[in-house]
Amino acid sequence: MAEKFIVGCYGLVFDGGNLLMVKQRSGHWAGKWILPGGKLEIGESFEQCIEREVFEETFCRVKAVRQLSAVASYSPDSAFEKQVVLVFYLCKLLEGEPKKGDGVDAASWVDVSRFEHMAGADMVPARIFNVVSDLCAKKSFPAVTFDFCEAASMAGR
Repeated sequence: MAEKFIVGCYGLVFDGGNLLMVKQRSGHWAGKWILPGGKLEIGESFEQCIEREVFEETFCRVKAVRQLSAVASYSPDSAFEKQVVLVFYLCKLLEGEPKKGDGVDAASWVDVSRFEHMAGADMVPARIFNVVSDLCAKKSFPAVTFDFCEAASMAGR
């Protein structure tokens, strides 16, 4: 069993019907498109962590609005021997346009169509897809669609 615990905070940031995403450079999700975020540092609150991490990775300033979910993740078969707690926040965009920052190969606004394409091509990890779906999916049998604009309005924009 893992003896190392890590907490990571990730932000859902919306603007004009687009979701802010980054292409992870290394680690468990290397090469995948994920939400901006990263490891909680000693003495930080979850909100401080997500606001700092989003800025470091994208140069966008955000305000953490509310926690959406938290999940624990452990895979005994992983090369990364650790228990990870992932905390997800809805964030309000304060300023900035995404630019590639620390630890990422790209930072970009992603519209619904591109998100659906990337998810279908296995470019978005299931954990990230599920969090976005929980907030944005409009489920009406037999289809599932996404509404990034409504999610942005929940951030108090």
